[in-house]
Amino acid sequence: MSRLIFIFILVVAGSQSATAQLVYASGGRILDFNGTEIADTFIVNVENINAKLDTSFGLAKVCINLSHDRISDLKIELLAPDGTRIWLTNRNGGLNGRNYPGTCFRSNGFSGYARDAVSPFIGEYIPDGRLDFINNGQPSNGIWKILVSDLREGVTGRLNSIYLHFEDNPNPDRRKSPCEFREAAGCLTDPIDHGQLLPDLVLLTSITEKNLYYFPENHPEFPSQIRFAASIANFGYGPLETFGKNEWYCGKTRVSGPQSVCSDGSKPRQQLYQRIYRKSEMADTLLYDDIPAGTNYFDDKPGHYHYHVDDWVSIELYKKKKLLGFINTKKQIARGNKVSYCLFDSGICQSTDSICMDSAGKKPDLKNYGLGNYVTCDSGKQGISVGGYDTYGFMYEGQNLELPKNLPRGYYELQLTIDPNHYYREKNRKNNTFRFKIFVNPDGKPQNK
Repeated sequence: MSRLIFIFILVVAGSQSATAQLVYASGGRILDFNGTEIADTFIVNVENINAKLDTSFGLAKVCINLSHDRISDLKIELLAPDGTRIWLTNRNGGLNGRNYPGTCFRSNGFSGYARDAVSPFIGEYIPDGRLDFINNGQPSNGIWKILVSDLREGVTGRLNSIYLHFEDNPNPDRRKSPCEFREAAGCLTDPIDHGQLLPDLVLLTSITEKNLYYFPENHPEFPSQIRFAASIANFGYGPLETFGKNEWYCGKTRVSGPQSVCSDGSKPRQQLYQRIYRKSEMADTLLYDDIPAGTNYFDDKPGHYHYHVDDWVSIELYKKKKLLGFINTKKQIARGNKVSYCLFDSGICQSTDSICMDSAGKKPDLKNYGLGNYVTCDSGKQGISVGGYDTYGFMYEGQNLELPKNLPRGYYELQLTIDPNHYYREKNRKNNTFRFKIFVNPDGKPQNK
């Protein structure tokens, strides 16, 4: 343990500039899940920095030392004094990950993405949320909080220490957007879209490929399941933006709000609208049109407890075979409930990463990179910025497909479709369906892909 503490000190101290300021706080006990999501809250009191946080000076890194024997139970968040809340790591670490002994979260973390990290989790990782959302002009001084939510029963732990790093150039890989809502002269459009800035939704296949697991019938926690991660990016000209007007329904009956309960026990749905931006003839502002879209609802399951957009992804399993020996056919084996998501930017494509690839395996030309700003999962505005992506890990609720019993051994095809009901307008629907080969062995061991 003393060696790990020494390494942690080196990681914490390793990249400070001359003007860097480091703030330390102790932690405390992490309680076990008891059926309700309750975050253990740890305070970091920042004083005497007296600077506004922005692109020139801001929060660059958050480091923790945490002891826990099953870190895939944990959602760890940072809450800034102004209420901005981002994920540092959300149920990462795979099936057997233990402890965050010297783990830092930084926008350009040299150790890669937190979701891909493996034990011993020592180094600087790119978090599950966007640290640049914190550097929004708010004051540095105030009460900062680390929130740790245990979301599965059986293991307790302890947050031993916290360090916040404030530095020059806090988000070095975050390039400036050429297109902004209030300064639209740099916004580009595709002539065939008549000036509209349409989104284009694409699944980042490398994330699913790394996090696609089959669990056999005898598995104690996930029997006869396929579990997977899905990260949906926006490679279009404009953001995918949704919002509600507080119009809640049980079926076709209008009700007072999300707290109502429908006669069948279900939750009411809010009518959503999609905001589609277009460039004005003056070329310096963006106008918009609002059109009816899908619905959202309040999801109170542990790990969520926020508003989800309905029918965002569908999941199906197929078995390919040949009819009459030469005609290719496929039979549907299982179909999941359409998965609902909260839509927000958990990350944004960087020039140095290799995960943001289009269907042809090339980096997309993001004409209006960064247009949009979607931070929260409330009942109002949600969305995905141009070049942003929204990731759900394979340990999240709903990220699984239940398989029939006694499924024959062999290769199958998992199919994921974005917006299967076509509620939302986008530039290209031909790239909304993705397929992955997976091997099923009911008597075998859990396996990746």
